[in-house]
Amino acid sequence: MLTMSGYDRFGVLADELKALIASMQRKLDRRLPSLPAGEERKRVMRELDGEADDAQRLLREMQLEADSDLQAGLSYRQQLNAQMKDYRTQVDRIRSSVTHLKSEEQDRRGGGAMDNSNPFFVQMDPREAANRNQLLQGRAILERTQESLGRSLAVSAETEQIGTGVVGELHLQRETLENTRSRLEETNHDLTKSRGIIRSMGRRIVTNKIFLIVIIGIEVVILAGVTYWKFFSPKK
Repeated sequence: MLTMSGYDRFGVLADELKALIASMQRKLDRRLPSLPAGEERKRVMRELDGEADDAQRLLREMQLEADSDLQAGLSYRQQLNAQMKDYRTQVDRIRSSVTHLKSEEQDRRGGGAMDNSNPFFVQMDPREAANRNQLLQGRAILERTQESLGRSLAVSAETEQIGTGVVGELHLQRETLENTRSRLEETNHDLTKSRGIIRSMGRRIVTNKIFLIVIIGIEVVILAGVTYWKFFSPKK
């Protein structure tokens, strides 16, 4: 998981982003609808533009914080990515609303004519407006590219972490198999020695039986000789 400092940093950035989103939403839902065309409306729209840029910056910093610790668990990283996706959705929706308001303001100009009541295009000729639109489009493409790169880096880091875990598991399994093989070889050696001992004991038992039979035979012969000598031999 994230280290304590990394977690604190991510939480602080998330709190700032939520406050910024709430501020932009209030301006879109409450302030702008009640403002007529003029300097105040233009100022609020500029504030929304700046806050949207700040929100994108916070999102990038949060993504970097989430990706900075490769020891984070997969489930926890998925939770952070889900939060990031929700924040991006909210910011993109607000930015889309701001872009739509800008388009409406541009339409009111009647194709590029000067209008002192317009909050965005005062003293801006059609060429400057076109250049500004191209710049905004390029900036949006760059931001989307950076976000896509950040997500790709996150997926790459997760894949690398999973691969490292799999390699570690395979190494442990290899060690386990080698230890098992060693124990089996030792067991086979012990069984071979045991079979040799058992065969040796069997030979000794057979030898002892033969000696015992010979001794018993000798004793029987002696006993028979003594009996014959005592009872059946002719007396002088």
